[in-house]
Amino acid sequence: MRDTSYGGRMRSFGATESRPSTARAQRGEPLDWREGDEPRRKKGRKKTRTPRWARLLVTLGVLLIVASGGFLVTAKVLLDKATGSITEVEINPGDNSVVAKGQALKGTLNILLVGVDDGMADGGEVRTEVARADSIMILHVPESHDQGYIVSLPRDLWVKIPRFPKANYSGGMNKLNAAYAIGYGDAKGGGPGRAGGLELLMSTINQELGITFNAATTVNFTGFTTAVKQLGGVTMYIDEKVTSVHYGTDARGNPCTPARFDSNMVAHTIPGCKGKIYDKGTRRLNAEEALDYTRQREWMELDDGDYGRQRHQQQFIKALVREAKAQGLTTNLPKALGLVSAVGSTLSMWTNGEKLEDWFFTLKDIAGSDIQMIKTNNGQFNPAQINGTSAEALSPLSKEMFAALREKKINEFLMQHPDWLGQDS
Repeated sequence: MRDTSYGGRMRSFGATESRPSTARAQRGEPLDWREGDEPRRKKGRKKTRTPRWARLLVTLGVLLIVASGGFLVTAKVLLDKATGSITEVEINPGDNSVVAKGQALKGTLNILLVGVDDGMADGGEVRTEVARADSIMILHVPESHDQGYIVSLPRDLWVKIPRFPKANYSGGMNKLNAAYAIGYGDAKGGGPGRAGGLELLMSTINQELGITFNAATTVNFTGFTTAVKQLGGVTMYIDEKVTSVHYGTDARGNPCTPARFDSNMVAHTIPGCKGKIYDKGTRRLNAEEALDYTRQREWMELDDGDYGRQRHQQQFIKALVREAKAQGLTTNLPKALGLVSAVGSTLSMWTNGEKLEDWFFTLKDIAGSDIQMIKTNNGQFNPAQINGTSAEALSPLSKEMFAALREKKINEFLMQHPDWLGQDS
């Protein structure tokens, strides 16, 4: 799909793209992620130079490698079968300070990974007013390109969002996830869409932390249910007892909604409805259960909220890759293509003008065991009250960690603070 206001392309591998309203975010009001409004749809423009499955393959390969490692053999087998040139995916971030300098695919790399919910519910119906960035992560790849670190950013981090004329935004203070919604644009007035959401989010992080980016991707976690269905489920280690606020049953076993949310977005139990419980331990989850579990941040045993949800989403992606490899997708072409098609429809990528296959081969030496998770704020809440609004702030040590990331000294930081490494469950 061509986006002329960006001087480049932002490929969305789905058939439609939502344009949610962001009026509340633009006024500086924190986002309410459960409000609803129906966005418009806009068809993408097809490119036919390369088979569709080949483009999906490379995109999926990059995402799975940067998010969790693995899936390498499947991606290489299918990539070898692709003919012709791969369509490059690019946007123009405008502010050159946001984009990492240097020769292509050499040196240290920073890739922005954004889990989004841009309007579609489990069954496909529209249910949100704004495009939400539910999880925001940075994959940091050292110069050796044989390992990686994933750092999660609190979505409620209080930041200064720079002005963004492409969405008629004059700038202001808000939560970090508002940057994606504002950049995405307005449903009734049109807007930049996912390209704008990524651009403004990158600019906000760059302004706040000084991090420059080599690539960025969005993935709709709702779409992963299709992949899990194709795999027949996924095995995960549930690291804490979690009770669902979305799904439950009454005394007769009928489905019901177990929670209501007040004006402060605090969940309250609804009498007579018992939320579905995910007990600690190794569990086999179907598609609906996997998505439900990775969306939870309210009724959690460790009371770790968004930090727990970030951890569970990272664990889910790794579990999905393990499941694919265990079922032989590295050698079964038809099954691999089915999974590629299922997940590929949820992705959009910006590659800084580099070909997707070049990114793939740059990251090919990174296996799942080479990816380490870093806990921002050491996985602990660091709350801040801003004019009556509950938000998150970075601790002094978190600021040191991001400085080490920026200055390519993250190994030195982790040697001094090994407890900041997360556990891969």
